[in-house]
Amino acid sequence: MAAKKARNTASKSDEKHLHLLHGVYLPKAQHKEIRRFKRLYEEPSLHGTKVWRSSAVLMDYLLENPIRKRAKVLEVGCGWGGLSCFMAKQFDARVTAVDADGALAPYVEFVKSLNSVKKVEFVTKRFEKITKKDLQGVHTLIGSEICFWDEMTKPLFNLIKRARNAGVKNILIADPGRTPFLNLVDLCDEKFDAEMLGHTIKKPWKTEKYILKVSG
Repeated sequence: MAAKKARNTASKSDEKHLHLLHGVYLPKAQHKEIRRFKRLYEEPSLHGTKVWRSSAVLMDYLLENPIRKRAKVLEVGCGWGGLSCFMAKQFDARVTAVDADGALAPYVEFVKSLNSVKKVEFVTKRFEKITKKDLQGVHTLIGSEICFWDEMTKPLFNLIKRARNAGVKNILIADPGRTPFLNLVDLCDEKFDAEMLGHTIKKPWKTEKYILKVSG
């Protein structure tokens, strides 16, 4: 336990290589632990190695439009798990952090340790492999910049359909407005109670992104 605390303290001491977003510490690529992981482990793929600005926008939106406390949350395309840790810290949520890239596991565990978060579980799965059973009891499904290729639109739409059928009440996906995402918005608007919202933040970056909101 003492060794773990010492490592956590040492990791936070590299403050110049940390973002602080809404109370959540997120490492930059230059952080010494991230550099160490890159030497020790397989390099993550699928763009899961960045702090996306859309995540910061979605965090800000959720602070203004909070979910209920201690809800069950599923994040798809979790990357390093920053958004999942935010949900656990801010809302005391029980979070399943899902990504297709299993090489992200040590990174998620590191971000959890940086933030003293325990209620986040990492699972390796593709969108199309997330079943109705996996979605049972989930209150909110979230994702950030997860629809950047054309071939992602249909699997994500089908996932949203399964989520609604499983009783998920709240689906929120943030994006800068790429064409595959806009196509997903159109599909959801035709079939579900869905809308696209613009949301702007000024800190730590001045940026506007879009949020697909689908209500169950």
